[in-house]
Amino acid sequence: MDGSSVTETAVAVDPAAPSPALNSRAVVALTGMSYLCVAVSFSFLDRRFGSFGAESIFWCLWALIGFGAGTLRARQPMPSGNRQWQIQGTLSVVLTIFPGFLMFTLLRWTAVALLLVMGARAVILRTQRDFYLTLTVIFVVSFMVATHGNANWTLWFYLGPAWVFGGLALAWEHARGVTLSRWIKLCMTMAFILLSFLIVVVIFFFVPRPPILGFGFLPPGTDTPGMFQTPTAADGGSSNKNNSTGSGSVGGAGGSGSDASRGPGALAGQWEGMLKDMRRALSDRFIPQWQRTLMEKLLGGTQAILDQMTGKVRPKPGQESPGAQLQESVSSWFTVDWLVLLALLLAAYLVWRYRFRLGIQAALWAAWGSASRHPAASMKFSALAMKWCLRTQGHLRTPGQSVREHWSGAVTIAPLARRWLGFAVEVYCAMRFGGQAARPSQAKAMHQAVRGACDIMSGLAPELKQ
Repeated sequence: MDGSSVTETAVAVDPAAPSPALNSRAVVALTGMSYLCVAVSFSFLDRRFGSFGAESIFWCLWALIGFGAGTLRARQPMPSGNRQWQIQGTLSVVLTIFPGFLMFTLLRWTAVALLLVMGARAVILRTQRDFYLTLTVIFVVSFMVATHGNANWTLWFYLGPAWVFGGLALAWEHARGVTLSRWIKLCMTMAFILLSFLIVVVIFFFVPRPPILGFGFLPPGTDTPGMFQTPTAADGGSSNKNNSTGSGSVGGAGGSGSDASRGPGALAGQWEGMLKDMRRALSDRFIPQWQRTLMEKLLGGTQAILDQMTGKVRPKPGQESPGAQLQESVSSWFTVDWLVLLALLLAAYLVWRYRFRLGIQAALWAAWGSASRHPAASMKFSALAMKWCLRTQGHLRTPGQSVREHWSGAVTIAPLARRWLGFAVEVYCAMRFGGQAARPSQAKAMHQAVRGACDIMSGLAPELKQ
């Protein structure tokens, strides 16, 4: 064997190599919540048989046993949990055969088998390979549920949170090792999901779709043509009115051939038709009461906003619908001056933009206020202020780096700020890691040193930068 073949064999990827470890309880917990929402949505299809409550309780217990144990054992070695996996896996096979095979059709029986097995395997969810396999099963079952004949828009109460939790789990695993706090990761992931949702809403309302994109709970593309309307007789299209109305509007959803699509209120007519179709789901007496109440509030609020935008006359107090009070409250909120709303949005952006500078001042004030009675907490507040100050200067703390290494590694600051920073780190490390008791005099001295260093690094004392 020559040298080149040895090198190629050495660098070749071994298919049997173990998958990278997961080592994240948050990822397992988020995956479990996504799994539970999909399983409950699967049971929601059987609501007309009166078994939705019992099936939901079963899935809650199954997910709690599997993913609950998987969350607790996420950082333990692989042999841990094998016994539970064997017992729960055997039970899942038994439940799949009886009564699962007798209760469901072939497609739904496959879905329930996947749910049972993946819920049992959750206790040994240790590697990225198992994590991606679990998410694949979750999304496959969710699409099966969404395209079922008993599905409608009310499934969003379960499938929506399922996809959000799945996206959070994916983002959490992808951002593993990144030097960001958990709250920043959570906020950035939620912002990305919200942006994706807004893009989907824009596509849903303004872009024409073929009829095949129904997905069970979305109206087909012929019902929602978007901004591209079918030509009418006045526009040079077909002059046959019967043909226009007969082929355009389906189910009263404001179709392409309806009267609502001929005037300036075409989009409002489509909204009216869509809300009318959504209200039909309220007649389903098998929907849980909490969901029905929430649906009424959502539809009432949406109708109030639509009436306010289109300028429709509100009903009299004696003729108000059940959601009239909520509509009135939403309508009164909608009449708020837009300048005030823009000012609030600008203020929120500025707070977010300068959050670290505001946090530095808040931490310094907290350190000053607690120096006399709680010196240890005061020194921690001062250390937090210094950490944020170094962050604003582009000096981030790397994983595994100690406080002394982080603070001493800032080589671009002024000499006076470096001396004050050195004094602060010595006092803090002696209290935090040296076992010395914190005294009010030390807390006040550290607060003054940190405040002075922050003022110099922030440019508030340019004469001291020499």
